[in-house]
Amino acid sequence: MTITSTAVEHASGHTNLVCLSCGHIQPVQRDQLPSRCEHCRESFTGCGYLLDDASDADELSQEVLDSKSISNANGVRT
Repeated sequence: MTITSTAVEHASGHTNLVCLSCGHIQPVQRDQLPSRCEHCRESFTGCGYLLDDASDADELSQEVLDSKSISNANGVRT
């Protein structure tokens, strides 16, 4: 398998955006970050997001969901 410079440039311009409100993983271009989550429609200004350049952001998404579950179980509203 040969990786061309075009493929490397294409991959470096994209990242995975993980919503801190719902854990949704959204592939995005680095220069065109959305203002809202496409899944829960929460504003990233209010809830925040994480950028993950790994090809598999599932673990990061699960950490967000686990954190919200623990907070809800302890009566902390997030």
